[in-house]
Amino acid sequence: MRYFILAILLLGLSAYAQPTISKQVIGPAGATYENGTNKLSYTAGEVVVGAMTDEDGSIQLGNGYYPSLDLSTLNTESPELKLQVKVYPNPVAEAIFITHPTEQYFEVRITDISGKQLLQTTHQKQQPLSVQTLTTGTYFVTVTTKESKQTNTYKIIKQ
Repeated sequence: MRYFILAILLLGLSAYAQPTISKQVIGPAGATYENGTNKLSYTAGEVVVGAMTDEDGSIQLGNGYYPSLDLSTLNTESPELKLQVKVYPNPVAEAIFITHPTEQYFEVRITDISGKQLLQTTHQKQQPLSVQTLTTGTYFVTVTTKESKQTNTYKIIKQ
């Protein structure tokens, strides 16, 4: 009888002290970075234990990847750049021309492929910009509109 009471007591206590299931990620590396309104968390691992509910509402326990753990994809919104600047001809031998439907003046920078700035000037729409002094190669032309301050970079090839 004494063992029977002890067994019922142990069974009652074990039912009271059930372990909880929590969503956790165990990985060899990871971190969280915050910058004002942005937060980035990453781990190099996988979800080890997680509580999942089946379609009938029952709890399932498992390991591995769980699409039901409310994981979100990191993405960035990139606004569509509607800069209508045209730089031509390309490839170029003597001079390039810069046009835009409404802008008249541009800030122009020409850099080589190593990033060395070779030219910085203010340029007027549809006027030739001489590149005769440049040697044969690839260059980057960065154009900033004067009024709207929109910037775009174009790759040109000097023949």
